[in-house]
Amino acid sequence: MIAAPALFAQAPPPAPAAASAAGAAAPEIKALGNDRYQIGRIVVDKRAGRFTAPGRVHALGKPLEYLASTPGGMKAYEALFELEASGTEFNLACILIGLEPDPQLPSWRQFRETPRLRGRLLSISVAWTDAGRRRELPAAEALLGADAGVDASTVQWVYVGSPASEVHGRFAAEETGTLIGFIHDANSIIESVAAIGVGAYGSVRGNDKLLPPNGSAIELIVAAPAAAR
Repeated sequence: MIAAPALFAQAPPPAPAAASAAGAAAPEIKALGNDRYQIGRIVVDKRAGRFTAPGRVHALGKPLEYLASTPGGMKAYEALFELEASGTEFNLACILIGLEPDPQLPSWRQFRETPRLRGRLLSISVAWTDAGRRRELPAAEALLGADAGVDASTVQWVYVGSPASEVHGRFAAEETGTLIGFIHDANSIIESVAAIGVGAYGSVRGNDKLLPPNGSAIELIVAAPAAAR
């Protein structure tokens, strides 16, 4: 999907995309009307600058390094949520709401050592149904329990677009399944601005006081600021 950002930034959907850099066919974009599109199980509201992806609570109570991964992704065992989306589908949804990586992002070799990543800030939240009522909270609150030692209100998210793909000639997030991370992994599509839990492995385990148990259905909501569209 190296060429995908340019392709979809210049032309509206809903025609199927060309083949990805990894050689697999890019996902089909289905028009739903009113500037809404479906990519696999992801629903994009382009006008509102947001998309939703279904998934489940996956590794609550375990040491975490990622907020979300693909089903069976290489790092799924360290991901709080497992989303019903591939790396290519998730990245394409980001592109359709106007996101693109900051041109001054560090190279993949320097990514993990960079204190703060640059780019457009995002809003990420998680929602689920509890006793017939919808609950929704910021993703950082769902991720960080009392032992994390991080104030959830200070956590910011940014689109980085899996820059490792530029070096290896493939879309890394598609192969690794790392969708949203917080340790500054260059394979991720979205990362936290400042790394969380680095040097304190096991301190981030998800907030079991707020989230439903592992296996529970959730919906992840990603929204871009108006300035990014």
